[in-house]
Amino acid sequence: MAKDWTKERIKLPVSLKVEDRKKIANVIIEHIINRSAAGLDKNNKEFKDYTKNYADKKGVGVSDVDLILTGEMLDSIEYISSKPNEIVIGYKGASDELAGKVEGNRRGTYGQSKPIPGKARDFLGIDPDELDILVSAYQGDETLAGDQGFNVEDVLNELLAGEFK
Repeated sequence: MAKDWTKERIKLPVSLKVEDRKKIANVIIEHIINRSAAGLDKNNKEFKDYTKNYADKKGVGVSDVDLILTGEMLDSIEYISSKPNEIVIGYKGASDELAGKVEGNRRGTYGQSKPIPGKARDFLGIDPDELDILVSAYQGDETLAGDQGFNVEDVLNELLAGEFK
């Protein structure tokens, strides 16, 4: 079965309660939106430049990549579901057009049948180190969150502000 590029499964510890998984999902979604607007992918690497034609159409420089033209793609990310060991975020019931935009960016296909080398902008997800810090804050983990004097609100705000790198 082919991968569904409109969804991302994120593994979490089984010990998290349903409400905490939902909160974490929403924080991750907000983080994806802010990070993408800053031009960074799910691993905090800079997005590949736009083509000159696309940048001209959008009215920006080729390196001003933020994945926002209409705003639909980033604004439509949502919490889809969870199981005891994971959450699923992405696009529930996405139109063919939106699904094409998401897949095109994540794989770098942009309407082609195969990815264009070096053109992928995989935005949907979170860096594993950032996820560990976020989960530790929810679990009250003394090794990652507690020893550094973090509380959940501080960690969430700093994560959203891009201060964990």
